[in-house]
Amino acid sequence: MEPIGIPHHQDYLKAVWDGITVEYMCSNETGDYDATFPKQTIGVALAPQERVVWRVDGGSSQTTPLLPGSVFLYSSSEFVWSYREGKSECVHLTLNPELLNRVAAESSLSTGVEIEYRVLFADPTILHVANLFKSELLNGGLAGKLLTESLTNVLAVHLLRNYSGLMTQPRLEVGTLEGLMLKQLKDFIEENLAEDLTIAKLATVAHVSPFHFAREFKAATGQSPHRYVTQQRLERAKLLLSVTRLSVSEVAYRVGFSNQSHFTAQFRKATGTTPKGYRDQF
Repeated sequence: MEPIGIPHHQDYLKAVWDGITVEYMCSNETGDYDATFPKQTIGVALAPQERVVWRVDGGSSQTTPLLPGSVFLYSSSEFVWSYREGKSECVHLTLNPELLNRVAAESSLSTGVEIEYRVLFADPTILHVANLFKSELLNGGLAGKLLTESLTNVLAVHLLRNYSGLMTQPRLEVGTLEGLMLKQLKDFIEENLAEDLTIAKLATVAHVSPFHFAREFKAATGQSPHRYVTQQRLERAKLLLSVTRLSVSEVAYRVGFSNQSHFTAQFRKATGTTPKGYRDQF
């Protein structure tokens, strides 16, 4: 899905996760060019530009500065970049229309949703999601489906709330995760730490819509599903490191990390030491 007519990029990465396609592009090429970007896509510019030139739907060219973090909702418009003065770095997020319609239906909104056209504006939520997806692209998706599904759901609900033209706010399933249900969910997570846990799996256990699960979970626990599961995996790892002689790679596997290097990085971030350093304390 590389944009039509875009100049050669020094860096171009693309991944397709459930419900979303993510592209990261970075180039030092400058000057005149024509790049038509995909419709129904969200663009986030990460590098500033003193001057860029662009046009929409065959209209007259416009010249503006480009601030870092600028967001573009291309919608059904044909957006063409034709000039840039400096390094270009951006993330493109393309949501599956079926996913948006499903979120709308589960939020008691009308389907057939189209996100409105809007360009060159700031949106901290979209910027944050774009940067997290960029990190996942650069590290090969090490964080797993739990993070990418959560980000996709956050983005979908955020777009429906703010850029769909629908007056009604999405309905939230408030108070579902509490008491026995929350305990059952936590027990399920503890028993399946080695598995590739997903929002869909956890939402099924909790009997909550996947598109509202992350919000419900955070309201009940104070943490996002991804952060909570990562924390539980690290706590299990600490136990295994202290009472067994399993190799570090085997510990990483048993608690659900995709590889040893990712496990070590997360362990050091949480504890200030490596898994080996932690074990040597006992």
